[in-house]
Amino acid sequence: MVRKDAYLLLREFDKKHYIPQKSFEYFNEIYSNQDMALLKNLVWGTIRNLVKIDFYLKKLIKNYKNTPPASKWILRLGAYQILNDFKPYVAVNETVKVAKNRKVRGFVNATLKNLLMKKDEINLPEWIEYSIPKWLYDYMIEVFPEDYVKDFMKKSYSINPLTLRTNTLKITREELFEKLNDDYDVELSSHSPLGIIVKNPKSPIEVSEFYKSGLFYIQHESSQIIPLILNPDPGEKVLDMCSAPGGKTTELAQIMKNSGEIMALDIDIDRLELVKNNAKRLGINIIQTKLISGIEYNDEKYDKILIDAPCTSLGTSSIHPEVLHRVSKKDFNTYSDIQKQLLDNAINNLIKENGTIVYSTCTISREENTLNMKHISEKYSNVEFEEIDLGKFGIKSYFDGFGYYFYPDETLIPFYVAKIKIN
Repeated sequence: MVRKDAYLLLREFDKKHYIPQKSFEYFNEIYSNQDMALLKNLVWGTIRNLVKIDFYLKKLIKNYKNTPPASKWILRLGAYQILNDFKPYVAVNETVKVAKNRKVRGFVNATLKNLLMKKDEINLPEWIEYSIPKWLYDYMIEVFPEDYVKDFMKKSYSINPLTLRTNTLKITREELFEKLNDDYDVELSSHSPLGIIVKNPKSPIEVSEFYKSGLFYIQHESSQIIPLILNPDPGEKVLDMCSAPGGKTTELAQIMKNSGEIMALDIDIDRLELVKNNAKRLGINIIQTKLISGIEYNDEKYDKILIDAPCTSLGTSSIHPEVLHRVSKKDFNTYSDIQKQLLDNAINNLIKENGTIVYSTCTISREENTLNMKHISEKYSNVEFEEIDLGKFGIKSYFDGFGYYFYPDETLIPFYVAKIKIN
């Protein structure tokens, strides 16, 4: 039953290039926690391993590209299990049952058994070992140091841990840790002074009273670092140009001790509603929201501006493995055009003397990061790029002359950040 539903979700991914959260929510109502964990493992594991799986299957099936999609996704589901140490009998037999007719069942059965016998004989290129698309591997090898590429691939092929950001308006990190420690396996995060990692939660932490009472926000550690770099003072006026769903916005309010003004912009009314709801849950009242693009907004001047720019999101592949199969190289320039417009408008919205912009993305393309910074450095004579002390957060980084690419590790995902001062 679980494998059949996993197959249905994979077919949904095939059509949409993503899986809506509501699709998983439906199964939350009918599955035990154990079965739900298996379902997510099968779905996201298959997607995370897709490049590797197809490499193997192409070795075993002549004209694999002409295999009907229904058969192909059943094979991929079975191959994921075989390549990731599921019990062989269960992996083959339970997956074969997903097929609707005898001919397909026979084909799937024969192929998966063949994979069981031959998988150890097939040599894997490095990008296949980590299930990275070849075009992306080639791009990174050209742009980044070898060790950065290796770390990116290792991170992409892993699962990022569940990380919380303490809401220091209501509780200290140490106090929250003690409360959580009674019911969860937790540890303090390595880089963010606000972070707590929850290991192997038995149930969704969003249903806990700790969450409902606003003691924390679910936010990965790299994201938690960005507002700390902008570091607004209480009483300042701050603009968050791309705020939804509100993780960094609400963290800015924490840093400001809920004193001052934050204007949060977004172009999606439903996601902007999330900013309001999160602020209310966390006990924050200094955030105003406005349904408008950061490219168009020019109502007031601000002391500090955060641009957590829309991007290709390749750095989130350990959280959202589908991104590797949704993004193409041409998307780098598409997003870069939007990001340049955001940067131009941010500079116009800053108070000119000592105004500060922090620009960040969760992607690794030069077009969306380094070349955007180069663009504004050449366009504006009053722009200065500030040094950022990432060492105090224990973050290893690659400096491009303007900003910093985070090296990923067990808890950090790849991120880019630059701090821009207007003189």
